[in-house]
Amino acid sequence: MEKSKIETYLGFCIRARKIIFGAEMIEKQRKGVYLLVVDGNIGKNSLKSVVRAQERLQCPLYTTAEGALGEWVHRPTVKAAAITDKNLASAMCKGAESEPKFKLYSGGNE
Repeated sequence: MEKSKIETYLGFCIRARKIIFGAEMIEKQRKGVYLLVVDGNIGKNSLKSVVRAQERLQCPLYTTAEGALGEWVHRPTVKAAAITDKNLASAMCKGAESEPKFKLYSGGNE
């Protein structure tokens, strides 16, 4: 099975240690985050904290299909991730157009 571009970029982020996992760790970040990604089945409270962090950090927030984020990063329990590399974040935003499981969060219900 061929990997998607988003999965490849997330792999680069992991190898370069330019990714933060978990809503709680994301909430602690004050700067240096360029992209937020949440899984489609993230809990309500965790989503609220990530949305607050997104507003504070002024970066895009993308959602994935249910279970896709955990599958892409090879950590099934991961529901939220933050990308701390500007170039990889912009590449992921550009690659989002061709990936149906990766959508820009617009607030409210999907």
